[in-house]
Amino acid sequence: MFVWTEESAAFWADSAAYTGAYGLLAERAEKHLRPGGTVFEGGCGLGHLSAALVRRGFAVTAMDLSPLPLRHVEACPSLAVRQGDVFTLPDEEVYDDALFCFFGGVKETLRWAQIHCRDKLILFKKNWDTHRFTRDPEAIRKFTYPLTAAELKGLGVPFETEVFEADMGQPFRSLADAVRFFRLYDPEGAMTEGEVLPRLTETGDPTFPYYLPAIRPVGMIVLRAEDIRHINTR
Repeated sequence: MFVWTEESAAFWADSAAYTGAYGLLAERAEKHLRPGGTVFEGGCGLGHLSAALVRRGFAVTAMDLSPLPLRHVEACPSLAVRQGDVFTLPDEEVYDDALFCFFGGVKETLRWAQIHCRDKLILFKKNWDTHRFTRDPEAIRKFTYPLTAAELKGLGVPFETEVFEADMGQPFRSLADAVRFFRLYDPEGAMTEGEVLPRLTETGDPTFPYYLPAIRPVGMIVLRAEDIRHINTR
C-alpha cells in the first residue's frame, strides 16, 4: 500500500510539474464533463488533476484520506479541498460528475456513484502490468484497466473507453535523490547508485539533471450515472 510522506509528496510534485501528465488527463476528461459543472475527485493526492480541471472552468471538490498530500494542493478559486474517507460522504452530497484517478475498486466506486453522481463517472486506470520502481518486475494485481473493464462487463455495465499514452516519468535533482526514490518503493531492494544510473537519462537540465523515462498507456473508462443506478454492487 502506498504511504504518503513529505519526501514522496516532493517527488510526485516534481513529476507532475515536469511532465504535465495531469493536464493531459484533464484534457481527455473534459469532453465528457458537464460544461461549468461540479466535479468531485476521489483520492486526489496532491490535487494536480483537480487543479487542472479548475483551470478549465469547473468547480471541483478534491478529497483524500491522508492529510499530508492535501497540504501541498495548489490553492486556486473553485477548488474545495477536503480530508476524509471518500466512501463515507453524506447521501445528500451530489455532484454533476466524478473522477477517480488510479484509485478505488470497481464495486465501491460504483456504489459511491449511485448515490453521489448525476451524470458521468470517469475512471483512469493503469494499463501496464508491472510496478515501475522495483529492482525486479512485480505484477500489479488489482485496479488495472483490463481488470476493471472485465469486472464492469461481468456486472453488465455499459461504458466507453479510451487508451492513450502519458508521460509518467520522474525527474531527479541528483543521483542521490534517484536512489532514495527507488528505496521508497522498494526498501528491501536497496538499489545502489550503480544500479539506478542505467535506468536514468541525463537531461542537461541543471535543476533536474536525471530523468526516469516512463511513457505509459492509460485507460480511461467513462460511465453514465443512469446506467449504473440499479447495478447490484453488493
